[in-house]
Amino acid sequence: MVAIGMSLLLEGAALGLFLPSLAQHQPPPALKQSVIKISVQQPPKPPAPKPPPPKPVPPPPKPVPVPPPPKPVPAPALPKPPPVPPPPRPARHVVPRHIVPPRPVAPPPPKPMPVVPPTPPAPVLPPAPSLGQVDAFRLAMRSAVQAVAGEVYPEAAQMAHESGTPEVSFIYRNGVVADIRLAQSSGYPLLDDAAMRAARIAHYPPPPPGFAGRTYTVTVAVIFQMAAPSIDAD
Repeated sequence: MVAIGMSLLLEGAALGLFLPSLAQHQPPPALKQSVIKISVQQPPKPPAPKPPPPKPVPPPPKPVPVPPPPKPVPAPALPKPPPVPPPPRPARHVVPRHIVPPRPVAPPPPKPMPVVPPTPPAPVLPPAPSLGQVDAFRLAMRSAVQAVAGEVYPEAAQMAHESGTPEVSFIYRNGVVADIRLAQSSGYPLLDDAAMRAARIAHYPPPPPGFAGRTYTVTVAVIFQMAAPSIDAD
């Protein structure tokens, strides 16, 4: 409204200044009714406000986990009622009977103790032989082993001209030879085996008195030597 009033005042002032100059140059016009047009201008409309930007949609709230229902608390077990004792049985009238005691049984007679024969006394050994007798018997055993050395001399060793003196040892007890082993090698396996075989098959002399029940270790050197060639041989 203020703007409209101001525009009317400005138009009136402009007409007041223009009318006197026009009256001096032009004849007075006939009296006519002047029409004053008044235009009312509306003030420009203010621009429409921009719509506010859409607010971001907040994410949906996370579901609150529902706590599991509480476990049912078992009801306390009721105490078992005490067992009802059975009704007492009526007393029976027992008639005493005359019991005959058993007859005593005589114990069986004791078994006779087994008769153990008396242990015979150990045989009395004859007196031990002297050292001279032992040496003489060992020499006789060496001679017995050497007597069969020629029988067990391997032909392969003779053809190879192998000769040597292996030593064997054995245990002599009650006319039996045992535990024959090689005491010293000759360097030729064939001669070593032949010496042990000679100790097994030798014909030993009977032991003299005093050797029974006693053990002796004997070592024998068995000689394997090629025979000298005969002069008359071709």
